[in-house]
Amino acid sequence: MLRPATNRPEGAAIWALHTAVHDIQHRCGELPGADVVYTVERWLEQFDFSEPTAPDHPEEQPLTLETLGIRYLLAVADRTYATPGRRDDAIRTELGLSPARYFLLLNAVIDQTAALRLAPVTVNRLRRLREVKRSAREGGSST
Repeated sequence: MLRPATNRPEGAAIWALHTAVHDIQHRCGELPGADVVYTVERWLEQFDFSEPTAPDHPEEQPLTLETLGIRYLLAVADRTYATPGRRDDAIRTELGLSPARYFLLLNAVIDQTAALRLAPVTVNRLRRLREVKRSAREGGSST
């Protein structure tokens, strides 16, 4: 799961929105739509949407739906699970994907340079694992 970096303006803004929505839910026992919409509108007013800005660091990936999806896929892959069943449960509940679909997507994602920039250690580990499994399959089929 991603955690907002509250030492950066974007992370602090996300944390403030989370707190405001949590307060509404705590106060009302639910999330009334009008209150949440009003809170989100007030929260959005602090941003300038006139023109996208470049990342602070040239190597930093801007947050897009693509990079966000890559981050979620890699975050699940980066965790340690007690059993494969627990990993599969996490994939279903957190990502809403079947494990088979998740691994197809993950296999495609680790070949992307965007994934390598976002999580180089995880991507390189996954690439090595894939190569070991591929070599074992190829070695096992020829004998």
